[in-house]
Amino acid sequence: MYKIGITGSIGTGKTSIANIFALFKIPIFDADKEIKKLLNEKKIKREIESIWPEAIKDNHVDKPKLKSIIFSDIKEKKRLEGLLYPYLQTEKRSFEHANHNKLMVAYDVPLIYETKSNKNYNLILLTYCDPEIQRKRVLKRDKMTNFLYNKIISSQLSFEEKIKFNPKIINTNNSKAIIFIKMALLIARTSIRLRIHKWKKRES
Repeated sequence: MYKIGITGSIGTGKTSIANIFALFKIPIFDADKEIKKLLNEKKIKREIESIWPEAIKDNHVDKPKLKSIIFSDIKEKKRLEGLLYPYLQTEKRSFEHANHNKLMVAYDVPLIYETKSNKNYNLILLTYCDPEIQRKRVLKRDKMTNFLYNKIISSQLSFEEKIKFNPKIINTNNSKAIIFIKMALLIARTSIRLRIHKWKKRES
């Protein structure tokens, strides 16, 4: 099973790239979606309430409030990660077990380099776009304040720091058609290479 990690800062187009993989019937593990599911589970809500009672409103996690807490204090951020990541890893293992016979799978994971998990992937795609486009996307889509946006950006490794790990850069400034064509070619080339390798291994 060939593992492709899709990573990048908030608003740089990770989901769009993951959706292209899905169009080609390649299984996707979406870390953000899994986190959202976890935040709706009773046991998680109880644990969050015991640590940050102000982040629970009407028996639901107040996500904007929780974000403002964890991105204002690195200790609180690590505390939340320590709470959620064990559950996330369990979901990831279940995903891999369910897809163990697939030629390739993809993972939409924002913090691959920050969590030092890059060695878990055969290929890492790093999404990137112009910083001003990125800011406009996030503020429009997530109804986020400039203050919180800046806090989130400062909590992540910069693009310059990430490219030191030699990922394949996917520029999402391009039109959707150009991005789709480039990704389709990447998927096709990777699939052919993997199938040839599998055939050679079987023949040897």
